[in-house]
Amino acid sequence: MAPTDLLKTLGLSRNPFTDRTAEKTNIDPLSLYIHSDLRGFRPNETTYIFFGRRGSGKTTIRLQIQEAYKLANASVTGTSKGHFIVDMATPGHMTACLTTFQQYLGAGLDNWDASFSEAWRTSDVVDCILSYTATALVKKVTKPDEEGRAMLEALRSDPRISRQFLLLSHLYARTDTASLAQIRRALLLPRYTPGQVSVAVAIGVSSVAGVAALSKNDDVSCFVGDQATWVQGKACEAVPLLGTHPKLVALGTSAVGLAASLYYLRWRVGRARSRAEVLQRGVRVVASQPVEPLAALLALLFSSADSAETIRALCIGDSAHQKLELLRGLVQLLGYESLAVFGDCFDEVTLLDPVRFPGAMKAFAREVCRNDLLNFGRLHFFFPDSRLALDLNTDRTLKEARFDRHFVRDLAWSRHQLEELAERRFRAAQQQLKDEANSQGLPSFNPMVSEAAISFTDLFQKVRGEDFSSYLAKLTTPRELMIMMTEMFSRIEANPEGGLTAQDMEIAVSKAQEQSV
Repeated sequence: MAPTDLLKTLGLSRNPFTDRTAEKTNIDPLSLYIHSDLRGFRPNETTYIFFGRRGSGKTTIRLQIQEAYKLANASVTGTSKGHFIVDMATPGHMTACLTTFQQYLGAGLDNWDASFSEAWRTSDVVDCILSYTATALVKKVTKPDEEGRAMLEALRSDPRISRQFLLLSHLYARTDTASLAQIRRALLLPRYTPGQVSVAVAIGVSSVAGVAALSKNDDVSCFVGDQATWVQGKACEAVPLLGTHPKLVALGTSAVGLAASLYYLRWRVGRARSRAEVLQRGVRVVASQPVEPLAALLALLFSSADSAETIRALCIGDSAHQKLELLRGLVQLLGYESLAVFGDCFDEVTLLDPVRFPGAMKAFAREVCRNDLLNFGRLHFFFPDSRLALDLNTDRTLKEARFDRHFVRDLAWSRHQLEELAERRFRAAQQQLKDEANSQGLPSFNPMVSEAAISFTDLFQKVRGEDFSSYLAKLTTPRELMIMMTEMFSRIEANPEGGLTAQDMEIAVSKAQEQSV
């Protein structure tokens, strides 16, 4: 009887085709098919955009690029912290942003597709980036460790950037009010230094002492009394009521003065609050913090003559590129070399589900693919369909996106690439078993690590070469390949003596096409 221990027979440490998602796959160059123009990737200023169906390898490429950034960050020397990574694929981030945007529009699920397509803008995409960055920086700054203290010192060294960070944290960070209060205490300098306060107190004390000393002089007292009597007489001539009812006039004057002061104070508070609300309304993807702390913050940082539009232009930015430029200046002051953005798994966000909301995904991709944003550099976006399916091949989009200036690829797999990927996975699993055995000191004649282990091509002895290629030609993504190979392994294990037939291949391909969505 033929052995039923398939992994032992094939000399594999495990089934190399069960990892169907990139997050659960070991990013090992030996087991992956790496496209020639991405081989040896190093962080650079290029913008990368990938299009492809689910399972076409987008996330694997994204993880490989992120790994290159991690290696670059680990190799930095001196005070540099490397590149600041904005990972928009972080679970929950885009969901929170779009849920807040939905609440801002007041849209329901029944009209979400149309509402989103009409209202979503490139600035909202950048605001999602700002929200991620502000939230991460607030967490770092408020930690009581050496890094947090160093970042606060760097912010204090530049009042302009400090002001920018205060506004970003209050407008974009998803954090609690206690953390924001901690940042205000750390970065807001008192209006007057201790030295200035001491001088003011000394002047006040000296003035009181001087007045007290002069009041004891008879000549001075008589002169002041005469002047006061003359002024009172003139006032009574001008306002007769002052002479007949002085207390009533004093009470009325005090009441008018108090009313005017209260009105002016209320006007100032209302104006400051209105300015803060205008700034908050410009951010549609983050829930607003209480407006009172922001209004008080603006009163401390800016003149009352500065409008909300002026403040936004100076500290936040108006266009997508300007916002990212200001953000890059902030992270560079904090010790980072640059800002690198990754956007992936958009189809896993409920409100961008391409099945339920096909128009929303197209609108989202359209607003990302604008040269004003893409020209910033170090952007890496991965979309769950082809450019044609996302309506990005129109003349207008091509002019707005300028794809010719950026690295753009539609991920399509040939049968030759899929076959090489399968063989790479197979050989990497065999090599892993040998490495494990060698590390444990197992003898070379151990059957589990025998050099005579079956090769990948031996699996298809009963399938003609042209038939094998024709079956692979029916597959279009690596995920379909993984499903097909898993099904083939299952059939070999169930029938070890019969081998793999053309009929088995046909069934495996059919299941792969059915299960891969």
